[in-house]
Amino acid sequence: MALRDRVLDEALAIAKSCSHLEVEPRHVLWGIVRVLGADAPSDLKPADIRHFLEPPGTSVASPTVSAAAQTVIDACDSVEAATTQARSIAAKLGASTPASPAPAAAKAGEASSAAAHVEATPAASTSAEPPGDEAPASRETVDAILAELDALVGLAPVKTEIRRLVAVQRLNAERRRNDLPEISATNHLVFTGDPGTGKTTVARLIARLYGALGVVSRGHLVEATRADLVAGYVGQTALKVQEVVSSAVGGVLFIDEAYALSRGEFADFGGEAVATLVKLMEDYRQNLAVIVAGYGDEMWEFIRSNPGLRSRFTRYIDFPNFDAAELTQVFETMASQAKVRVGDGVSSRVRELLDEARSVEDFGNARFVRSLFERAYANMAARAIADDRIDPEELELLTVADLPDIETPGGGHSRRIGFRPS
Repeated sequence: MALRDRVLDEALAIAKSCSHLEVEPRHVLWGIVRVLGADAPSDLKPADIRHFLEPPGTSVASPTVSAAAQTVIDACDSVEAATTQARSIAAKLGASTPASPAPAAAKAGEASSAAAHVEATPAASTSAEPPGDEAPASRETVDAILAELDALVGLAPVKTEIRRLVAVQRLNAERRRNDLPEISATNHLVFTGDPGTGKTTVARLIARLYGALGVVSRGHLVEATRADLVAGYVGQTALKVQEVVSSAVGGVLFIDEAYALSRGEFADFGGEAVATLVKLMEDYRQNLAVIVAGYGDEMWEFIRSNPGLRSRFTRYIDFPNFDAAELTQVFETMASQAKVRVGDGVSSRVRELLDEARSVEDFGNARFVRSLFERAYANMAARAIADDRIDPEELELLTVADLPDIETPGGGHSRRIGFRPS
């Protein structure tokens, strides 16, 4: 395929994903940088170019190509010519560059969540902006994000699979630069595994990776559950799905416990949600990735429930349960990030408790560790104020005596630390 044709394809794709009615030179600029990859001018950063694509439009029709955009595309008959056109467009757009977001503040809370693999209960976002203080993925490097991934406790097979995803994207970029066809690779993923194994944490990292690689235009994550996608009345479900998907365009839509869409009292409405999702995944295939997650058997059943899902979700990543040593390391990481010192014997006792708790059905992995740490800290606080005086050491020292007892199954009762009984 000629260089100009590839630039046109990328420009059309980004204009459609942004719901813009017409392909303009700004879209062509994005297309040139995507096609040239590492050969694009170093001063034309994807993060800056993405600003020119804001705000999203409202068009649902396929975009047409403006005369100005076509003139630029026609001139892109070589790498040198495309580079010249890119610089020219950037210079013209430079005066209207929106202010870049301020650098994000230190994210102690986010770091704690990532290192500990604690998955918060997801809630759908109706805004495509990165949540909270999270820095835009477009300002990050792939290697920096991979370093965060490597710093997570355990998850060796997950890390291997993600590096394979990155390798495919990098190789395809190199093939584009050498006028070779890309090898089709799905960006949609199925995460399988028990609760608390890091699925949400890794989904956030993948969204940022996709943004840094240019797979999507922004790299934010939108989290959703069945409640965010399914309505109780005919005709409303499709509108809810459209709203959530629209907010995720340019990034990753993460649907936790996705198998719930094909179950329950309103299974028909769930089927409508799935059918709408499949269509929108096709409409926005150039600028949207979807990750669905849940228990292994249930996710197999969910994917088989719709032919469109089977054809789009072909890559599975299984999240193994943590062993007691890894979970003890998670506990220590939580304490370190909270600036709480672990006293003598605490780590050994934590490991004993985790060995005991892991044999129980519905064990929550890192979520269980979070609950254990929070209860231990509560005991530490009660001990510190028991005499109406808090000594300096009591501000930060966690002792074996602060660790809570864990109820184990016996007499027909299951242990309970914040999780449903088996």
